[in-house]
Amino acid sequence: MELINRIKKNRKGFTLVEIIVVLVILAILAAFTIPTMLGFVEEARGKALIAEARSVYLASQATATEYEGTGQTIATGALNSASVGATTPAPTGASLTMKNYLDDDLDISDAAAVADVADGDSFWVVTLDSANAGKIDKVVYTKNGYEITIDKTGTATGATVKKL
Repeated sequence: MELINRIKKNRKGFTLVEIIVVLVILAILAAFTIPTMLGFVEEARGKALIAEARSVYLASQATATEYEGTGQTIATGALNSASVGATTPAPTGASLTMKNYLDDDLDISDAAAVADVADGDSFWVVTLDSANAGKIDKVVYTKNGYEITIDKTGTATGATVKKL
């Protein structure tokens, strides 16, 4: 009997019930924190894409202003990513100017439609203001399943983000 009492007193460690209780508590905490963290990640991703769309807006506005100031016209679609990212034929004119502004910052898609864009590539469509060719009316920027629209106010706060 004395041997059994000595063995019971020398036991160290946790029981199975204690370990299960700790795991249940951790699971409950994870159930609350993981969705919150995913929300922060999605929000940050959206803000990063707004910043990229804003860069495209500013580059297209700078190109349009430059061409308007020198009396040159910009061909329809010349500021779109399909023209800027094209490899054959190589970009010229306004497309080349846009490429010079953005090439170091973005992976530009040469796709003609959103459905053909490779993952991670940037695709956009620029609409010039019909009343003033030196002004950008709207930029619709698409990347990684998100579509960001920036209108002629050009403000990031006025941008709309839509998950495709």
